[in-house]
Amino acid sequence: MSKKMTIKEKKEGVEKPDEVSEGLYNSNKIGSQVFRRTIVQAVTFLVIILLVLLAGRMIHLLLLFFAGIMLAVLLDLFASQLTRLRWIPHWVAITIVLIILLSLLGLFFFTAGPVVAMEMKELASQIEKSIEQLTEWLEGSEAGLFLLDQISGLKNITEDGDLWSRMSDIFSATYSAIFGIGTILIVGVFLAYSPGLYKSGFIHLVPPHLRKRSVEVLTEIGTTLRWWLVGQLISMVILAVTTWIMLTLLNVPLAPMLGLITGLLTFIPYLGPLIALIPILLISFLASPLVVLYVFILYMVIQNVEANVLMPIIFYRTVRIPPALGVISQILFGSLIGVLGFILAIPLMAVILQFIKMVYVEDLLGDKNLDGDWDKIK
Repeated sequence: MSKKMTIKEKKEGVEKPDEVSEGLYNSNKIGSQVFRRTIVQAVTFLVIILLVLLAGRMIHLLLLFFAGIMLAVLLDLFASQLTRLRWIPHWVAITIVLIILLSLLGLFFFTAGPVVAMEMKELASQIEKSIEQLTEWLEGSEAGLFLLDQISGLKNITEDGDLWSRMSDIFSATYSAIFGIGTILIVGVFLAYSPGLYKSGFIHLVPPHLRKRSVEVLTEIGTTLRWWLVGQLISMVILAVTTWIMLTLLNVPLAPMLGLITGLLTFIPYLGPLIALIPILLISFLASPLVVLYVFILYMVIQNVEANVLMPIIFYRTVRIPPALGVISQILFGSLIGVLGFILAIPLMAVILQFIKMVYVEDLLGDKNLDGDWDKIK
């Protein structure tokens, strides 16, 4: 009877529950589950390999996207001050911020732009004069002559046949700069207008049981970038003003321009201010070698106070990057990627450390009490 019922059920299209799960992929048997897991792991591994290879070929573009994300974070930081007024929507606040920034930029170019251009031209002339004076001073001693002999090869930069290659390099650098700035602006503005859209799109790529934690990680990374940018802006202003005041008191020419250059280069932590020191010392040499010594000592004092007193207070909300790790990351990213990697090395390292702290240390290792004081660990 049961056999007839089975045949009848088959004729009517009714299948047993056990037969629904039959098949290599849909089966609930252990062998089929192992097969499915193997397929999923193999596909995941191939996708990761393809993404790594693609990232290796598109590393510069990815860095531009990261710079665009930083711009979006900065715009959102300014807009958040306006959205505290509940009647101002987010997109209106972003629009107001963009209008204000573009207006300030246009005002700067129309008013201070010509002055800055003249100052830059004068700065180049003064640096050239300072190099000539430094050369004459070095020729007065044996040690100086030895140093000049070691760097004499630098004078033969312009040789026959280099003209077209130089023009090609200039054109390529200009095109890359325009493309990079355009990419950063487009990515930054679009992300700033609709951060939730892109954030939710990314979260939907994560397995459902990990989405809540992924939101927390992304939020902390965004907070880290926000406070890092705030800290860098404060540091840039402080070093620009203090350098300007110091050089003015020592009667060093072009003090405002040198202070502005120092402030802009301070966006690159650790090595940026040291790069800014080179033109400062060259211009100071026009006064006297003694002034160069005073400038160097005072500049180092300002740098140490800023790095060891002010910045730890400013960066208390972000991941504190040890100076040695920061310099190593700048050299590493700079040598592997180029100028853009050198500039973005510190914020990239801050994001990487925050990700490692939350995902690896807290989630995988289960250590949620690590406060970063490594000297206490035995």
